[in-house]
Amino acid sequence: QEALFDLEAPYIFWRIEGISTPQAQPVFTQAAGQDGYTFHSLVLEPRQVILTGHVHGNSPEGIRLMYEERKRLNAVLNPVYGPGTLYYENDFDMWQIPAFTIESAYLDKLRNVQTLNIMFECPSPYWQSVKQHEILLAYVDGGLRFPVKTPGYFGTLGYRAVIDNDSDGYVPVEMYVDGGSVNPVIVNKTTGEFIKIERQFASGDQIYINTDPEKMEVSRIYIDPATNKPVKENAYGYLSFDSTLLQLIPGENDLTFTSDDENKRVRVRIYFRKRYAGV
Repeated sequence: QEALFDLEAPYIFWRIEGISTPQAQPVFTQAAGQDGYTFHSLVLEPRQVILTGHVHGNSPEGIRLMYEERKRLNAVLNPVYGPGTLYYENDFDMWQIPAFTIESAYLDKLRNVQTLNIMFECPSPYWQSVKQHEILLAYVDGGLRFPVKTPGYFGTLGYRAVIDNDSDGYVPVEMYVDGGSVNPVIVNKTTGEFIKIERQFASGDQIYINTDPEKMEVSRIYIDPATNKPVKENAYGYLSFDSTLLQLIPGENDLTFTSDDENKRVRVRIYFRKRYAGV
């Protein structure tokens, strides 16, 4: 279900608050007798978005229709369903953010027009791009070719893509590796972080990785020969001890995929949504 607040009945948009930069909480230590504190880092607080609008019963039976539309809106906003997706659009673009209703308050009512405030809780402070970006890592043969282009990748055998993250923060990714591999490694050469899975995968296997802190997952997906249906197996325990579930840093990210078996028939896909501190 969905409800659209714009310039037409039955749900008319008036104003919105809480869409700019979120509140930040400093992480610090303070010694006895110390003036001020020693700053370590910042943590962004969850975001609260307040929408003010009107429920308009625009018909000859306006008051009755207003109550009907108000009832339907209550069903859409019911927090028992858990987080939904809140979309915000202006003349520049559209963004989305996971959200759920924590309060819905009716204000003044004039005939067939009911004013109300809706408060949304957003566990993540970041707005996301509506478009999900897909990057396919291209196969790199390596070796020496003329004319020589720098930077060179001498002896490289694997897959590579350079991703420009022009959003406002670190961006988690979803990765799919289709095809067989032995001890596959995904590296962000820009940061030196990597994900290494110490296991051999068959040609029909798929590796799925999600680096979102709320949805962290490393899985092997294969077809069960008995049922001919896909089965998901937890592969988190096969990560090397020094692996990091890496995210894209702001700016350029040079990603590579390699495997001990030098398989040229692997397909590596990366999906992500850009993130913004305010819109």
